[in-house]
Amino acid sequence: MMILFFMAYFHLLAAPVTEPLVMPQTWVDRQVVFEPAFFYLYASLWVYVSLVPALMPDRATLVRYGLAIGALCLAGLAVFLAFPTSIERDPTLWAGEPAFAWLAAVDSSGNAFPSLHVATALFSAFWMDRLIRAIGMPDWWRVVSALWALGIVYSTLAIAQHVFLDVVGGVILALAFVWLSANRLSAAGMTVARDESSRDRLTVSPQSSPKVDR
Repeated sequence: MMILFFMAYFHLLAAPVTEPLVMPQTWVDRQVVFEPAFFYLYASLWVYVSLVPALMPDRATLVRYGLAIGALCLAGLAVFLAFPTSIERDPTLWAGEPAFAWLAAVDSSGNAFPSLHVATALFSAFWMDRLIRAIGMPDWWRVVSALWALGIVYSTLAIAQHVFLDVVGGVILALAFVWLSANRLSAAGMTVARDESSRDRLTVSPQSSPKVDR
């Protein structure tokens, strides 16, 4: 799915159907300080989004999740096709930063709105939270997951890869697909392994039942 997505993404990036609209900066953008170190948090998205399918307890739930996040990406690509956008970045910001040279080579300033980096991070965060609760992981993992996702969202601004309006678009896209898929991707499937484990712990055979002296 990622390979197919990137084939379409880079095609639209290289050949937009119309002249891209430059997304305007807002007051929020002017308050965000450029922080090159956030590049690594930005790049960690691909690890983060891979954790959700890796933790899925069964194939059926995995397929439903895959269809949901695939539909989210298709919606983003549809916007890029119908409404090409870009950002105007200060060229001196990325000068002298080796990591940014790689990013500039593979991902220019186009396909800006909505930010699919933001949308996929937040969509994954929602399902990661459900998974953590369903499989009985400690609650502090929910905090780690939430902070990681929010850090990815902020990194898009901190490295000047997106502007605030792109982030808003990504948040709206994520919320829309969380709402659309929440009922379809039931938590019931994700609790099967936990429930079976609980039953195994609670079931005691007659032969192994302890004898109690009266």
